[in-house]
Amino acid sequence: MNATTGSVSTQLTEATSRAVTLKNARIAHSAITATHGTLSFLGPRIETLSSHHPMSSHIAGDHQIVADLSGFLLMPGLINAHDHLDFSLFPRLGEGPWRNWREWAATIHHPDKSPVKEHLCVPREIRFWWGAVRNLLCGVTTLVQHDRCLPCVFESAFPVHIPNDYGWAHSLADPRQVIDRFRETSDHAPFILHLAEGIDAAAEAEFDELASLLPLDDRIVFVHGTGLTAAQWKRAEQVGMGLIWCPVSNLFNLGRTLSLDHIQCHSSVALGTDSPLTAEGDLLDHIRFIARELQAQPALLYELVTTRAAHLLRLKRGEGSLRSGHVASFIAVRDRNRSPAETLTQISWEDIELVIESGRIVLSSMEMAARFPAELLEGLESIRINNIERLIRAPVQMMLRETFKGLGFWPDLSGRKLGPSLGPHTNPCRLLQPSDMPMPWCTAQQEKDQNIEAEPAEIAGLPEDCHGNVTSLVF
Repeated sequence: MNATTGSVSTQLTEATSRAVTLKNARIAHSAITATHGTLSFLGPRIETLSSHHPMSSHIAGDHQIVADLSGFLLMPGLINAHDHLDFSLFPRLGEGPWRNWREWAATIHHPDKSPVKEHLCVPREIRFWWGAVRNLLCGVTTLVQHDRCLPCVFESAFPVHIPNDYGWAHSLADPRQVIDRFRETSDHAPFILHLAEGIDAAAEAEFDELASLLPLDDRIVFVHGTGLTAAQWKRAEQVGMGLIWCPVSNLFNLGRTLSLDHIQCHSSVALGTDSPLTAEGDLLDHIRFIARELQAQPALLYELVTTRAAHLLRLKRGEGSLRSGHVASFIAVRDRNRSPAETLTQISWEDIELVIESGRIVLSSMEMAARFPAELLEGLESIRINNIERLIRAPVQMMLRETFKGLGFWPDLSGRKLGPSLGPHTNPCRLLQPSDMPMPWCTAQQEKDQNIEAEPAEIAGLPEDCHGNVTSLVF
């Protein structure tokens, strides 16, 4: 955090000026097909894709960077169609189910009580960055932030892509806001709002209320929709309205979610996580849950976070697929010799070893980093998640320091413990110095073995007042 302005800053590393060629990987062409080949990108765009036999000796020109990704599968960067980034550090709140989101909000809205109070003491800008990290770890390169934005955060240095041309309103809790923001939204961009998030008459009534306020057409994308009647679903389909499905959040909040029939029959659908306030885990956790518990087919799930999501959100850079001319946003995981869709339903965040967004490496495992030259790794910082080290394009050490000041303890992210790197790859210029840390992050057993205890003096000097300047929650 900049001591003068109070804003987070990180080194802005643009995509390299040299072409990068990744050879010998298997490259996903669709949910069900992938072939061995070479992918080359220059700046933010994919230049060429070519197929060849495994272990090809094809080498690009001397002016290019070449990395051998034998044994890896490349898939498009995932698209999270619905998130609230500034709540990414929060635990799940309340004990449902409830009849609608308003009942849930009234139950948990206690900003002066723990654990909400402590989390609001973390500056909002820092929480946005943790939201980016939460998504990066599971391979998300594009996401829709359904909340107020901080333009100073969502600049080119931010490690995930946040489209800036969609319109949004929170819900029909403020009809005037819905009307005004819809009018402000381009005719060529989606307008997104929470709708019918409930299982009672109040939720059912929201569709007809929306119809009285706005012309229902294919620009409108609604989140949740659990309270819609069969007739309302039919009309939504007829006019081309889109849906963002958040089943894990629905099941916690309401005890039910939309059936797979709804999802399969509706033409414009994408998958979203919602925030950790109601949905534990990350996008990959949700994908595995839906495959296992709801028996969704892998190909459907793959499309809900790639091609279908890109279509629904009207993304313009070629997100969701790997093609020449499309944005160079993709992930690499160990090849399991299965289809891309089957692979996606089996992996977790630990399997994501490389994330490239717009031609920049934004996440790398330590093993993967050894395959690339230093110029592509410049600006990455090390962090440990559940004792696994990752390099991330974010001001990690600053974030840890400021978050500890607010919480008084090392944070969790999607139920995983975060902490500073303990290894040789720690940035020697990191802002979190040993004197700032009450104790090294380690496992409970390590604490016991080493008899590590936090001394009162080590937590002295924490700010007396929250510096997040947030007094209420917006869901």
